[in-house]
Amino acid sequence: MLDPTAIRETIVVTHTDNSGITDYTIKLTFAYHEEEGQWVGICTELGTATCAETLEQTQTELKDAVELQLNEVDRISDVQGYLVDNDVEVVPTKLPKQSGFAIS
Repeated sequence: MLDPTAIRETIVVTHTDNSGITDYTIKLTFAYHEEEGQWVGICTELGTATCAETLEQTQTELKDAVELQLNEVDRISDVQGYLVDNDVEVVPTKLPKQSGFAIS
């Protein structure tokens, strides 16, 4: 069970497709608390967790672990399906597919 006194932060994660276009963003909740002399961090949506001696180390390690996890799921599976299964909202971005001017 998550400690009710945990420090929480919302992390915005962007996904960029193979052509270099940022196609969607997601928001994840990271929660941190102290436990037996160490800081514990967890991504509440994905269940990814880590611990370290300082809050700053835990924040860095949790971001790295979640990034690694998402990249690996994206490599081997349907990452958007995985996100939906974990109640993570996928927000499409409205970036143009090419740079420059277009008259419509």
